[in-house]
Amino acid sequence: MGPPEEDFRFSTCGDCGLLYLSERVRPDQVHRYYDESYLPHRGEYAWGRFASFVGHGQVRQDRARVSRVADLIEPTPTDRVLDVGCGRPTFLRELREKTGVKAIGVDFRLDAFLDDPEFDGVELRSGDPREVRLDGTFSAITMWHYLEHDYDPVATLRALLPHTTPDTVLLIELPDARSRARAWSGNRWAGLHTPRHTAIYTPDTMRRLLDEAGWRVIADDLRPTLDPWVLWWLSWRERRGTDWAGSMAPYLPEFVLGGLFLGPWLRMLSNDVLLVAARPG
Repeated sequence: MGPPEEDFRFSTCGDCGLLYLSERVRPDQVHRYYDESYLPHRGEYAWGRFASFVGHGQVRQDRARVSRVADLIEPTPTDRVLDVGCGRPTFLRELREKTGVKAIGVDFRLDAFLDDPEFDGVELRSGDPREVRLDGTFSAITMWHYLEHDYDPVATLRALLPHTTPDTVLLIELPDARSRARAWSGNRWAGLHTPRHTAIYTPDTMRRLLDEAGWRVIADDLRPTLDPWVLWWLSWRERRGTDWAGSMAPYLPEFVLGGLFLGPWLRMLSNDVLLVAARPG
């Protein structure tokens, strides 16, 4: 999913089976690929007059994420939850409102949200997750579609260990390299998302990564919060050369109808999204 004049390739590790980007953009240049064409940063506003309708879908997803956290730690106002790669921190806002926890978000660029009253009560810290200053320990740490972007995931996961207790739970959600959508879409699969995604995992390669970083997997069969239909639709649009910097409004009918007719089938059969839970090893 890089600009059309650029060619990025994924390779498969012969030892562990990890799918990884062969040649990465230099870290000081990768920000160029998170511009106006990067749909996750545009959010519901990319859908023009349908923004409020699409915003309801974001709320449902955030509530599903709150539910996954609540299933594992039963959050109370004394708990602290860290979201790494939080982006627009709607999940943290929902988590705080529903459970009363102290909600902290870390991402590279959060300036646009620091003074936004919509996120009052959510603590935001801009910077590299490996370098940003964190205090104390967390009951839960979440990474919703972040780790596949990380240039040094082992270092990031290790950097979080001093902020854990034996009961801390880590939740990681990301595209699954076993995806049926990947097999259908080939190099246009949305999970590849070059050059922003640097590695694509399976339960086996994620377990290896977490073991190396000092974590132990406690579950890798959890129900994900990202609807598999989203990855299928993004792949469908990518195959048609969609201009991601343009308005998504003309595509809403196919997105909604496809979700209604294909979504239930995909949710039953698809392994397009992986949700893993772990604790310190």
